[in-house]
Amino acid sequence: MADPAPSTLNLNSLATNDSFCLILGDSTAIGTAQALAAQGIRCEVHARVGAGSAEIERRVSGASPATVALIALGSNDAASPALATNLVVIRRKTTAVRVAWLAPYDLRAASIVTSIAARFGDMVIPLRAQPSRDGIHPVSYRPVATSLRWGAAAPVRAAVAPAPIARATVLMMSGPLAP
Repeated sequence: MADPAPSTLNLNSLATNDSFCLILGDSTAIGTAQALAAQGIRCEVHARVGAGSAEIERRVSGASPATVALIALGSNDAASPALATNLVVIRRKTTAVRVAWLAPYDLRAASIVTSIAARFGDMVIPLRAQPSRDGIHPVSYRPVATSLRWGAAAPVRAAVAPAPIARATVLMMSGPLAP
C-alpha cells in the first residue's frame, strides 16, 4: 500500500546533494519532470494530476533550497478567484535563484501566471506555443523542458557564481590632442 501524501510539504527538507531543482504543480509539472528526467535531470517533484493551486499552496511550507524551480499551476483552477493569491503565496515560499512558470493554455490563467512571474522577475514558458490535443497538455513536453535551459550541466553551473561582466567606456576624439 502506498504511503499517503503528506498534508504539508516542508521545502527546507528537500535539500539533497544531487537535487538542484524543484517542480511544483499539476499534470503539466509531471510531464515536464519526465521530459527533464529523459535529459538526465532529476528534480524534486511535488505534483499531482488534477492538482489545483489551493492544494499545492496548503501543502507547501518553508522556503525552497533548490537553485532552480518550476511552478506549473492554473490549468485545473483557471476560474478560481483565489488563483492569483495562491500563486503569489507559493512563489514567496519558493526562494530558488531562478524560477520559471508554465503559463497554461487557458488565457485567464496564463495572464495571471504571466503577471505574477513579471512581478518576481521570473521566466515564463507559454504552453500555448506548443501543439495540444486537449488544450491542457502539450503533445510533447520535450520542447518545454528544453525551454527551461537547465541542461545536464545545470547543477555545476548553478553552484558557481557567474563572473562579473567587465564594461569599458570608449571615447572617440575627432581632433589632435592638445599639448
